[in-house]
Amino acid sequence: MSAAENAMITHLRHLVSLTGPSGSEEDVGRAVFRAASGLADRVEVDSFGNVIAVREALAEDARRLILATHLDEVGFRVRHIGPDGFLRLEKVGGTDDRILPAQRVWVRTEKDRLLGVIGTKSAHLLTDTDRQRVVLYPELYVDIGARSADEAAGMGVRVGDPVGFVGDLAELGRGSGRYTGHALDDRAGCAVLLALLERYRDEPPPVTLIVAFTVQEEVGLRGAMAVARAFDADVALALDMTAADDTPEVNGGHLRLGQGPTIKVMDFSTLAHPAVRRGLLAAAQEGGIDVQHELLRGIGTDAGALQHVGQGIPAGAVSVANRYTHSPVEVLDERDLEGALGLLHQFVQLLPELDLRFMALDEE
Repeated sequence: MSAAENAMITHLRHLVSLTGPSGSEEDVGRAVFRAASGLADRVEVDSFGNVIAVREALAEDARRLILATHLDEVGFRVRHIGPDGFLRLEKVGGTDDRILPAQRVWVRTEKDRLLGVIGTKSAHLLTDTDRQRVVLYPELYVDIGARSADEAAGMGVRVGDPVGFVGDLAELGRGSGRYTGHALDDRAGCAVLLALLERYRDEPPPVTLIVAFTVQEEVGLRGAMAVARAFDADVALALDMTAADDTPEVNGGHLRLGQGPTIKVMDFSTLAHPAVRRGLLAAAQEGGIDVQHELLRGIGTDAGALQHVGQGIPAGAVSVANRYTHSPVEVLDERDLEGALGLLHQFVQLLPELDLRFMALDEE
C-alpha cells in the first residue's frame, strides 16, 4: 500500500468522526482546511463555507480543472425541545425513516457535542399495529438524558442545533479492506482529494487544480453552485459516492464493491460530457484501472452544478460504490478508493492534451 493510500484512510478516519450535516459543516471544514493548507498554493473558505484549495500548474496558460467533493452529511436539526426534555427533529437531506429508531446521534451545541439516542418503543410494549408500521420522523424524539426543557437548555441545547449519526471508521471482518462508518458519503471523497493533493506536494501538476470541498450538496448542490460562479475553468469533475446494488435484497449487479470506481454516464443532475468520459476511460486504460459505468437516475452530484461554470464547460463525475447509503453503517471497499485516486491522477496527467470538444466537425 502506498503512502498516499495510508494517508487516505487516516484522513477518512478523522473526517467521519466529525459531525457536519448540511449547513453545519464547520468542524469538517476546519479539519479539511488544516489538512489542505500544506498541500496547495492557497486555501480559502468562501462566504458560503466551501473550502477551496488551489494548486497551480507551472505554466501560466495551463488548463484549469475543478475537482469537487462535498463536506456535508445527511442529518437533522433540533426542531423542538419538549417540556419533558426530549428533542424533536427536522430532517436535513435524505434519511430513511425505517432505520432511524434506536440510533445513536450527536447533538452539536455551540460549545459541546452531546450523545443522544433516537427513542423507540420497548419490544415488550409493542402492539400488533406497531410491528407493522414504520414510525415517521415527525413522531421520533431524541433522548439526551434531560429530565426537562430547562435541563436540556442547561446542557447547551438550542432549537436549530445540528444532529448527526454517531460512527467511527471500522474495518469489517479482518483484512477485508471494506470499511463501515457514517458520512462516508462524501468524507471518503474528501480523503481521496486530499491524497491527490499530496501527490503534487513537491511537483506542480500539469494543470491548475481547483479542489473544492463543498457544502450543502445533500440539499441541492448549493455550495457547488457558488464555486461555479466564482471560478473559471476548462473542465470540472465531481467525486462522490454512489449506491451499490450488490446486496441480497437488491442483487441488481449494476454497481459492485471492489470492482473499481465508476465513471458517470448519467444521473438526475447531469449527463456527463462525452469528452470527459472519453478522457476518464483513457485514463483508466493508461493506469490499468478497472472501472464501472454508472447510470443511476436516483442520485445527483456536484457535477450537476459545476457544468454551469461560465457559459458551460465539460463536466463529469467519478463515483465510488457505497452500500447502505445515507445510513450510519455505509460500507465501501478501500480498493475502489485507491482506484478513484489513481483514475483522477491519470486524468490530470492526460488533461493537457485531451480533446475537450463535444464533437469533432469535418474540416473543409
